[in-house]
Amino acid sequence: APPPHVVLQHEQNSIRIPSLQMAGFGGGASAKKGGNKKNKKDTINLKLLKPKQQWDRYTSSAMKGFDSIRVAVRVVRTINSDTTDEGSWLEVGAVKSKENAYTEAAVIRHRVLIADHARRMFPLQVLAKDKLEWGYSTTAARDEDEDVVVEWTVAGKVDDMPADIDKLIGFQGLPEQTGFYARSTESKGIGQTGTQADFDTMMAKRIV
Repeated sequence: APPPHVVLQHEQNSIRIPSLQMAGFGGGASAKKGGNKKNKKDTINLKLLKPKQQWDRYTSSAMKGFDSIRVAVRVVRTINSDTTDEGSWLEVGAVKSKENAYTEAAVIRHRVLIADHARRMFPLQVLAKDKLEWGYSTTAARDEDEDVVVEWTVAGKVDDMPADIDKLIGFQGLPEQTGFYARSTESKGIGQTGTQADFDTMMAKRIV
C-alpha cells in the first residue's frame, strides 16, 4: 500500500491548506476576516464533521475492503520550558480512507470527533483543557489475552488534501457506556458494519 500521505487520485482538485489551519486543538475552519486576497484564495473552508455522517462513510460499501486504522490520543502536559510529560496512548476508534491513501489526513480531519469521543471514554484522563496529540497504528487488533505491543505514529501536518477529502474518509469510535457508537451483538468490533438499530441509537443520542 502507498504511504498514507500520498494522494493517488483527485490530484487535479488538490487544495493547499496553510499550516496555520492545522495548528492547535480545533484547527481553523476558514480564513480570518480582513485577510488579504491571496490568503483567502489559498484557504479551503473546512466544515465541522458530523459523527453520524462520518460513521456512515466508514461503514459504507465504498469503504469496503480498505484498512481500519486504529486511532488514539495522548495528553501532553508541559512540566517546564524544556520538558513535557507525554501520557499513555488511549485508543478510541478507527479511521478508513479511500484506497488507504489518506490515513494521516483522515486522522487530522477527524481530530475533533476523536478528541470528543476520547473525553467520553476517558473523562478523568482527558479533559477539555488538555493539549492532545493524535496517533494512528497499523498494528492488528488483539484479543484480550494476547500480549501485543502497539506502535503509534503521531499524526503530522497535512498541507495538501483533495477538495472532497471528507467524502473519502470515515471514523468509527469504540462503543462506550452512554451509547455513543453502540453496536449490536451481531456487529461488535472495529471494522464491522453497524445495523440500523445501531444508527438509531446514535440518533437517540443526538449524534447527527
